[in-house]
Amino acid sequence: MKRLAPWLATVAIALAWLAFSRPTDEDRVRRVIEGMARDASFSGNEGNLARIAKVESIASAFTDDAELHIDQVLPIESSISGRDAIKGMLLAGAPQVRSVEVKVHDVQVTLEDDIKARAVLTASARTGGAKGEFTAQEFEFRLVRVEGQWRVRRIDAVLGFRRPEIR
Repeated sequence: MKRLAPWLATVAIALAWLAFSRPTDEDRVRRVIEGMARDASFSGNEGNLARIAKVESIASAFTDDAELHIDQVLPIESSISGRDAIKGMLLAGAPQVRSVEVKVHDVQVTLEDDIKARAVLTASARTGGAKGEFTAQEFEFRLVRVEGQWRVRRIDAVLGFRRPEIR
């Protein structure tokens, strides 16, 4: 029995760790958004192939019929529809910026049901290193679960940093 005690304690600790470390759907949604921010960041040392791989990763986080609405903050019609169009915009913009660091802050996730979620967050970007330009914008993401994976269906820029009501 004395030899079984350490083994049983190890099994109990492992089971407790598994029970408490299992990510929730809110955690999974946050990981998708944080992964997009990580992939949107790159340094001047990264080559074109690395940037293309990051754009591919970002594009894979969207549904085929995704929509990007940033016309709330730009004075032109700036809505983009479809994962391929979003990917094309990202590919066109990647060579224009030497380096960028994107971060997400205060990600608030609400599950609407088993397959729909909404997230409100602030994204910040710093271009050109520590002394470069800094900008921040609030966004509302709408996500859906597709084949067991959370994908972004729609992103809306929020005017004036107001908190939209999450339902």
